[in-house]
Amino acid sequence: MVGSQTISLRLKKTRQSTSEIRYVNVSKSRPIDGDRLSRVLDAGIRPLNSMLRRASTSKQTRIVTGSNNEKIIMSSCGDVSYPETLIHEFVWNNSENYPNHIALECGINGKKYTFAQAKDATSYIGRSLRNMGLKTGDVVALVAPNFPDTILSCLGISSGGFIVTTINPMYTAEEMMIQLLRANAKAIITSTSIASTVFAAKRACLSHKTPFIVIDDKIGSMPDGSIPFSDLITRGKSLPPVNLNRTCDDIVALPFSSGTTGLPKGVMLRHRNLVSNIMMVQTSIDVFQFPTSTFQDVIPAVLPFFHIYGMNALMFPRLSFGAKIITIPKFVPETFIDILDKNKVTALFCVPPIILFLTASPLVKKHHFHHVHLILCGAAPLAEMDVNRFYEKYNIDSQICEFRQGYGLTETSPVNFIGTGRKYSSIGQNIASCQVRLVDVMTKKDISTSGQTGELWIKGPHVMKGYLNDEDATKNTLTQDGWLKTGDIAYFDEDFDFYITDRLKELIKVKGFQVPPAELEALLRMHPDVEEAAVIGIPHERYGEVPKAFIVVKENKKPTEDDIKDFIKGKVSEYKQLRGGITFVDNIPKNSSGKILRAKMK
Repeated sequence: MVGSQTISLRLKKTRQSTSEIRYVNVSKSRPIDGDRLSRVLDAGIRPLNSMLRRASTSKQTRIVTGSNNEKIIMSSCGDVSYPETLIHEFVWNNSENYPNHIALECGINGKKYTFAQAKDATSYIGRSLRNMGLKTGDVVALVAPNFPDTILSCLGISSGGFIVTTINPMYTAEEMMIQLLRANAKAIITSTSIASTVFAAKRACLSHKTPFIVIDDKIGSMPDGSIPFSDLITRGKSLPPVNLNRTCDDIVALPFSSGTTGLPKGVMLRHRNLVSNIMMVQTSIDVFQFPTSTFQDVIPAVLPFFHIYGMNALMFPRLSFGAKIITIPKFVPETFIDILDKNKVTALFCVPPIILFLTASPLVKKHHFHHVHLILCGAAPLAEMDVNRFYEKYNIDSQICEFRQGYGLTETSPVNFIGTGRKYSSIGQNIASCQVRLVDVMTKKDISTSGQTGELWIKGPHVMKGYLNDEDATKNTLTQDGWLKTGDIAYFDEDFDFYITDRLKELIKVKGFQVPPAELEALLRMHPDVEEAAVIGIPHERYGEVPKAFIVVKENKKPTEDDIKDFIKGKVSEYKQLRGGITFVDNIPKNSSGKILRAKMK
């Protein structure tokens, strides 16, 4: 299972009323403007949680008893309705209202697509893939950095009736080969900068007849026998439209888990999962407004699209609501700052290392955030002190530019919780139609009292179908009645705001006591000489396990091991002390979304 992610969202103070949003929450009986709904909504509206629809969302009755006597924590936002449609249809449903607005722009070379051009291009891509002999339900591997053509590829694959498996472009050929084989890929789309590596993986495990399509990113050359990506759009114009025989319950995306808790597994996500989660978030917090003649959200997209956070928390939702996405293939400080300089950026989707960069870099100035009304930080927890440092450095009003934290998983498409921004350590409350349980790790009984920790279980229309060709892993993660075991330890407070304490498999067991690494890491980062920290458990003959810290020190600082240990003493219980020692390192190993790879430190 992929590790948990924090997803941050903010409600803009001044925006259109909910009744003006074209995708309406039918279950809340809001007015429907027929002119604003096209055939997407005609596909059928499916009410969720019908058996529990009558449950009150007041504090006293937020916890209801299920048919198996389970204690279910309901969302204060109630239920959500969503169109039973395909993800590419959902994304483009309103684009005819702003066809000439820029949808996609490359942050490197400035290449642009309007919404009308992007919508047509995805249709042409789907037609061309069909014309190559691909069949409904075939898997197409997308291995490319963030470019406009990467987004078009993803939606084009859907429009052709295929399944996209996104692969980390930083993988080695061997790592790519593993995913290509497991996903049974029938075609590959990549870019020239990494084409040689991807081609090596293809040659080692797939038929030589497998279509190899290459985006020209102006870096590297086109391998012999490859198909230029631009040909898909050019040739597709003269091909007949695809007659799709797909439903919202068909698989459309096959991202692979990060592998932090075992071998990577293909997560089978349906059109329904992606569409419902977008509407679950939108119903819970009216985050963005559609573009007008004078306003359009502008978002630099550096979060990798192959990751579920980049895909269905940024790429699909923001296009659905008419934002302009500026793609960034790789985080380079000068490039990122240049984009902030040249564009009226309104929102930032980040991971903690980017927030730390924005705070520390002398090149970043207050005027870069003049139009920013929200900062979204995800994939790993962001400490309150890091947020405060940002506000203090730039003297920014937190009511105008506000952080929001939340929680998601690849297996849940991804968002489950959204915070209010008032409790930085909290992931917030479960979003509309997301049911939650806390299950005691030892007794396996449901927890219904605030302050008690247990494993977090999730249920809703956004939960995956299962793991590809891995029945055992699916059964270990999904119960027969649809509850997904997250593997995360959590508790809720008196306001039903939730807090993640750690991963079930990452908890350090010291003399029978549970020690969350995240707690010690946050404490270590408070030391004036510490830049980054990671904590793992190592075997101990007497105690079972003891905590060991890996520390990156700040420039020109030279703390000793005793300095760090003395700093910890008195701040935590005796069994949480760093008996495993301290190792000073140059960097902490992390995956592409910023999550600490603890397995590599053991």
